[in-house]
Amino acid sequence: MPKILVVEPEKCYGCELCVIYCSLHHFKTHQPSRARIFVYSGMSWNTPVICTQCGLCLAACPVNAMKRDFYGAIYVTNSCDGCGKCVMACPYGVVYVDQITNRAIKCDYCDGEPQCVEHCPYGALKYVEASEAVELRRMQTAMNTTRRK
Repeated sequence: MPKILVVEPEKCYGCELCVIYCSLHHFKTHQPSRARIFVYSGMSWNTPVICTQCGLCLAACPVNAMKRDFYGAIYVTNSCDGCGKCVMACPYGVVYVDQITNRAIKCDYCDGEPQCVEHCPYGALKYVEASEAVELRRMQTAMNTTRRK
């Protein structure tokens, strides 16, 4: 069964180790601007923002430079020409064109071993079976609905 990357924002402390290890894994540098995960913080909250692998970027690519792998993750091939159509299609703002390579960059689950999950000291990121992800998302929806009242 496919696995999914899930965020539990209430566990995030904003340390950004996920961002650092992401850029280190993909580009061998501690350069947050080249990471595929983003952490946003407010006065009393922090949350990682991730790609949900929804496929809108894949559908928008005019040169078919994006493919879905065995793990369900969408990855960018070398045929990417940096046109940015995938960037415009992404509803989460997590796809971008890298300034150095001029290729689209997005989360690809690190070939089934997401480094952000492995290095999150607080357990805010999980890589779980799809069935478990559904249950976690239902729980988060229920908690958010309760908090609004």
